[in-house]
Amino acid sequence: MSRLTTVRAIWQGFFLLLFLVLLALLAAGDVRDFPVTVFHHADPLSAVGTVLAGGTLPGALVWALGIVALTLLFGRVFCGWICPLGTLQQIASWLFSPRSRRESLKVNRYRRWYAIKSYLLAFLLAAALAGALQTGLLDPLSLLARSLASAVWPLLPGGKPVPGAWLVGTLLLAILVASRWIPRLFCRAFCPLGALLGVFARFAIFRIRRHGDACTTCQLCTFACQGADEPLGEHRVAECHVCLNCVDPCPEGALRYEALPALPAAPKQPDLSRRLLLGSVLSGFAVAPLLRSTGGGRVAARSHLIRPPGALAEDEFLQRCVKCSLCQQACPTGALHPAVGQAGVEGFWTPVLVPRRGWCEFACTRCGEVCPTAAITPLTAARKTGYDGRPPVRIGTAFVDRGRCLPWAMGVPCIVCEEMCPTAPKAIWLLLAEEPGRDGRSVRLQRPVVDPVRCVGCGICENRCPVGEEAAIRVSSVGETRDPLNAMVLETRPS
Repeated sequence: MSRLTTVRAIWQGFFLLLFLVLLALLAAGDVRDFPVTVFHHADPLSAVGTVLAGGTLPGALVWALGIVALTLLFGRVFCGWICPLGTLQQIASWLFSPRSRRESLKVNRYRRWYAIKSYLLAFLLAAALAGALQTGLLDPLSLLARSLASAVWPLLPGGKPVPGAWLVGTLLLAILVASRWIPRLFCRAFCPLGALLGVFARFAIFRIRRHGDACTTCQLCTFACQGADEPLGEHRVAECHVCLNCVDPCPEGALRYEALPALPAAPKQPDLSRRLLLGSVLSGFAVAPLLRSTGGGRVAARSHLIRPPGALAEDEFLQRCVKCSLCQQACPTGALHPAVGQAGVEGFWTPVLVPRRGWCEFACTRCGEVCPTAAITPLTAARKTGYDGRPPVRIGTAFVDRGRCLPWAMGVPCIVCEEMCPTAPKAIWLLLAEEPGRDGRSVRLQRPVVDPVRCVGCGICENRCPVGEEAAIRVSSVGETRDPLNAMVLETRPS
């Protein structure tokens, strides 16, 4: 490799390793000591989508302006030097498909259907403006984090299976395998973040410039192009990943990366069709209400839809959640899982708490600390537990199924749920009773009863219930702090 491409490859490797290490630290619980969400806080697509959908820009996402400024200065360097998913595709292309120069020349040419990413961007932003935020489904940072957390980490020793992991695992695998035929196909044709950065790259100060009088059309510059930006012909600034693979191989020095070159002429084949672009925007506006009708607001206030502590009201939550799975990765008990059908189509892959798989640790606040868009409000331990003098944060209420409970239905002593209850005083208290057993002897029983005023819905009682399959005590979303209309008793309603 040339000097420039060697430097770029080192940077790519560094950022890919950093992304993986930060995710591993997040899974290990090192949330406060390391900037585990730095990539997601610097995501321009998440920032724009959140602004359009929720009408606000969370403070942490201001870092995304740095990536925009970097693009205005140097072009799409994020795509060519930083993006971990782009690096993985490049590695996959190198491993799966060693090509001859003739083959590379053919596959690296620009194709008009690469404009799909711009139509996807227009569709997603229009849907966000209509209140349905779905940018995270194809955002490369959220997509990669979601795939690793759900489909890869569970395969490691000690990992736990995640519902629906095969969906995101298959998508990531398809993206990597597609590089067998066209290098970085997702980046070239389907990445909405790349399309967004391409808009700013058109005004970049530093760009590739072709000195036509020195060029001998040897085509060496096109063999290793990552972005199909046609360095030999109509240089497409919005497609250029600034990989600089075309600069050093030029024997005549006809291609240079320099400041303020003349703007390239408009390509003969425009990247976008006005009709298709308008259709994408109108489709986004049309699809948004359909998505919301399947899961937004009161429709989504289902008993089994238990959101993490600090989650915003359902409408606002869905307008901010980018489905990055960072909260699921940070949960120390593995209680947070992706919603596959619990929250409707709009809430697909948003986090829900599944008590049978884990519980919300009483004083744990990790999920809010790592949420890049503030869909989950950061809480202190004192605020969450109510030790600050105010009512604790509730995510639901536990209910005893007396038909399955051992002391209630079977006359078998059991106080596991009361022992595990973390609140003080305990939200589960025991009702003393004596009943004759089958042999006529009196059996002393302690039957659990839930105090709905003190229960926070943490789910540890359901998780530890010894009754197999469906627990004898189960948590419902009723009583959650975030929705006053879902309160069961007046004492649990926030003031």
